[in-house]
Amino acid sequence: MYAITPQAIQNILAEKCQVAETDKLLVAVSGGADSMALLHLLQKAGCQLAAAHCNFQLRGDASDSDEHLVTDYCNANAIQLYKTTFDTQRFAADNKLSIEMAARELRYNWFQEIINDEGYNTIVTGHHGNDSIETFFLNLVRGTGVKGLTGISFRNNNIARPLLPFTREQIERYCEKNNLDWCHDASNDDCRFIRNKLRHEVIPVLESINPAFFDTMQMNMAHLQDTELMLEGEVERFRTNEVVDEEGTVIIPISKLKLYPYYASLLFELLRPYGFNSSVVKEVLEHLEGLSGKQFFSDSYRLIKDRHNLLVLPIEEIGVQHFWIEEGLNVGEQTLTIRVYEKPADFSFSRKPELIHLDADLVDLPLLVRKWKQGDAFMPLGMKNFKKLSDFFIDEKYSLKDKEDAWLILSGENIVWVLGKRIDERYKVMKRTKRILEIQLQ
Repeated sequence: MYAITPQAIQNILAEKCQVAETDKLLVAVSGGADSMALLHLLQKAGCQLAAAHCNFQLRGDASDSDEHLVTDYCNANAIQLYKTTFDTQRFAADNKLSIEMAARELRYNWFQEIINDEGYNTIVTGHHGNDSIETFFLNLVRGTGVKGLTGISFRNNNIARPLLPFTREQIERYCEKNNLDWCHDASNDDCRFIRNKLRHEVIPVLESINPAFFDTMQMNMAHLQDTELMLEGEVERFRTNEVVDEEGTVIIPISKLKLYPYYASLLFELLRPYGFNSSVVKEVLEHLEGLSGKQFFSDSYRLIKDRHNLLVLPIEEIGVQHFWIEEGLNVGEQTLTIRVYEKPADFSFSRKPELIHLDADLVDLPLLVRKWKQGDAFMPLGMKNFKKLSDFFIDEKYSLKDKEDAWLILSGENIVWVLGKRIDERYKVMKRTKRILEIQLQ
């Protein structure tokens, strides 16, 4: 176990956190023992720094006391202090977030604004080794992959955490030895919160079984970090060789996935960056041999089980569903050029899927362009009977994504063209046709 000294912090910043001596540090200071010790240690180590404190207005006078403590310390030690106050409860309600997640989002967004505006390089937080162990068990009981069992990292983007080798007890002893005041957050004692229940009821039992529990867990998480690196290499090889990204749609071939001996773990790691948790991935695995069209959702993405692939794409707002076009260039959800001309003697039909010719005298301009809907039917070129568009899509082997992206052009209430695929028999150019309507999809 490390001794907690300014020199030790300096070494950890350089070796573990990749922080250069010339970096300007923005220190997140709540007023608790960990952040007050961190600020003192960094100042004693000679770092270039400023402090940042958020008042979340969640604990009444206690929140104000935290702010006064941090302010007084920074004034007494000539440390620049940035302060802000948030209406955390309103932000959480407006954005449908838990109080914990709302506070996290508010503070890190604000920290990033300071970083951008004032030229700091790194945000430094007071997360310590006990926090990391609690995170391990929190992820374990919720369900996680290997990454969730590696604890808190020393460096994540521009956030550094140099207190991770130390225990909560070491930090409090450091504060006492150096006459540092700190505030105790009473909400940390409320065992209705899972993290607090682990801290106060579960982990003490494990510590009674193994007096070296802290060091054992530090070693376990270090081994798991190595395991994660090896796993990441395997996942990255599969992603590079087999997974395709087509204009924002990630395509995972099911046949290639199932050749992998441990494809359940592989799929979890492939889907984890898109927010799919272990229970959703389990459900996906259960439907790998099922019918096409089944969908699964994370907060920001959806996964579609297609015939041969798993398709991962962002959840998007419903966009424009219809618009009108007339002769000339039409720029909308689809870019279309329309022109009408006399049929030449040497006229020949287009064989390009993006270019069609119709009998202009059978079509009424302007034309309606819209997304397809259930119940739509047309008479595909070469047929004498109507066909439901849903059946046409099956014949053409449309995926669910293809169907969602399908557009139609209509004259009145009649479909004249399934965009990029087939025109309607009733509007084709014939010998008696005098004028041509040409539509080109850009």
